[in-house]
Amino acid sequence: MSTEPRGRHRAARHAAPKKKSVSGKHLGALVSVASMSSVVATSGSTVAEVTQAGDITVLETSAANVLALEAQAPVASIQTSTSRAQAASRSEDRQTLAEGEVLAAAATVDDPTSDPDAVIDTTPTISGIERKSLQSLAASTEQLSTLISQAQDQKNQQAQVLLAEQQAIILEKEQAEAALIAAEKRSKELIRQEQARKAAVATKKELARQVGVITEPIKSDYQLSARFGQRGGIWSGGWHTGLDFRVPTGTAVVAAANGTIISASWEGAYGYRIQIDHGSGYITTYNHLSKISYSSGEVAAGQTIGKSGTSGNTTGPHLHFEVTKDGEFMNPSTWLWGK
Repeated sequence: MSTEPRGRHRAARHAAPKKKSVSGKHLGALVSVASMSSVVATSGSTVAEVTQAGDITVLETSAANVLALEAQAPVASIQTSTSRAQAASRSEDRQTLAEGEVLAAAATVDDPTSDPDAVIDTTPTISGIERKSLQSLAASTEQLSTLISQAQDQKNQQAQVLLAEQQAIILEKEQAEAALIAAEKRSKELIRQEQARKAAVATKKELARQVGVITEPIKSDYQLSARFGQRGGIWSGGWHTGLDFRVPTGTAVVAAANGTIISASWEGAYGYRIQIDHGSGYITTYNHLSKISYSSGEVAAGQTIGKSGTSGNTTGPHLHFEVTKDGEFMNPSTWLWGK
């Protein structure tokens, strides 16, 4: 036990403490922490408490603070590294996602495939807004050029895809329209053929029904301007070989009976002429026509076969109608109306 007086010992305890010197070990720890804090502050770290620790200088640090800092240095170093890694990771993730969104937006081309008539720009360019968005992500001019190049490539590829899709839609539409037109043509042809078949059947039925039926070759009003056997120098044979029905040019001329057209052509002085064979040696002729409607085939009594006119040698518009029996002229009046 100490034998020193109590008062003296108490006085010694209350005396001003001596300054402790900083050992080399402690100073090294302090410098390490200060250096780390300096690096953090220089690099723009977001960890505030570490930055504040770095603001303490060696001269302002007491021995107790040195020991405290020495004990906390490893922890602060680990926390600082972890915080920086997490912040960098989050920053990189955010930048990657944002970069992807901006690139996707910059490469977007409106889809015009729903409109086959739309004009697709096969050489799209990066707009000013898209360029600014990319610039906000780029850390350097070189990186900006890379991002712009990538966005441009995506735009070009997407434009080509849209163009191919539009061309495929147009081709499909054209093929569908062609198939529809072909189907309509086939349908119309089938209808026409059916109508022709029905008309032929109707004609045959009408011919069968009208066997022996005889009608006048002009259905509208007419005037007989010359009769059979009439004499005169205006006819090449000196006499008239048929009946003349005076009617305006273009009046309908009909078959006088069922028969088959055996001739329909130009016949000199007779002009345009139609000959119909009625069987049993009877043949009728229709002369000076302005139009021939049928040049062959079977016809029924009363069926229009042409139009009246003034072709050939005539003194005016009329129909010259003749009837022959076994090649000999006969009076058309007797054949048409009897005795």
